[in-house]
Amino acid sequence: MSTLLSGEQPVEIVRPANQTSVRPPVEVSVADMVTLGLALAAHPDDFPAAVKEYECEMCERTCIAGRQSAHVQEILASPDASRKMLAFFQPG
Repeated sequence: MSTLLSGEQPVEIVRPANQTSVRPPVEVSVADMVTLGLALAAHPDDFPAAVKEYECEMCERTCIAGRQSAHVQEILASPDASRKMLAFFQPG
């Protein structure tokens, strides 16, 4: 499990509900492979630095997904969940 390194903060990315998308697992896996490959290419003689760079980027994406998941859970647990979920999936 990746964690933030001391002093590092995840980047907040705010997207309107109509632009929220869920990436298929294979797309996430490919993005992870590309990110790791680029980090290894940037640090060919420093494996720990490459992994640190990769984990920081991966943690950023994971934090975003976690916040999105928490938001949907909050909607589902609300008294007017059906209305809020309908609004969540409406364009614009």
